[in-house]
Amino acid sequence: MHEIKDITIIGGGPTGLFASFYAGMRGASAQIVDTLPQLGGQLSALYPEKYIFDVAGFSKVLAKDLVRDLAAQAAQFNFPSFLGQHV
Repeated sequence: MHEIKDITIIGGGPTGLFASFYAGMRGASAQIVDTLPQLGGQLSALYPEKYIFDVAGFSKVLAKDLVRDLAAQAAQFNFPSFLGQHV
């Protein structure tokens, strides 16, 4: 049986991870669905060792560090992620 969620987030990149966190902050239930085998989107898949210079609050941040921090922030709400899924 599938549990119905308030929000289904398509994509587990930085925006999807933050959306998951924000859903939890607002008391909504959520789930992430992504075609990639790991969270982080293109930051994880293409350039985890590159610096990113356009994230508010950071002069520069490594892509893998940003993904790690966003995933940790979202993880406090324990929402499921369905990775390797095609939508």
